[in-house]
Amino acid sequence: PIPCVPWQSQTSGQYQRRVHGDVCDVLFKDYRENFGGIKDKSLIWNSDLIEALELENLLISAAGTARSALDRKESRGAHARDDIPDRKDDEWMMHSLAFHDGRMETPDIKYRPVIHSTLDENEVASLPPFKRVY
Repeated sequence: PIPCVPWQSQTSGQYQRRVHGDVCDVLFKDYRENFGGIKDKSLIWNSDLIEALELENLLISAAGTARSALDRKESRGAHARDDIPDRKDDEWMMHSLAFHDGRMETPDIKYRPVIHSTLDENEVASLPPFKRVY
């Protein structure tokens, strides 16, 4: 069984982030160990292979999203955190980019700045960043 604590639980934010990071590691380990279990080796209409490759792509994408969310020390949009309720534009106004090697290890996260202007300010004016309030 995967050790998992629901995000909205009463435990501390630090413990939740550690557990969710561990879940990614457990899922990748399980996938690496069981990927060789595909019995059908043909390349024509091999639905087992297609499903395994689709799962691999989903896991890679999920790991990049989870790792970048765990690394952010702020609340922003879908990356809301109970332990850090405010966004920090001066530190985290950037895009997170996840890079994976072929071994399906924990992704390497790099960042690039956000472009704050549109291509043509006369056609479409840019909007300054603002806090979402619901």
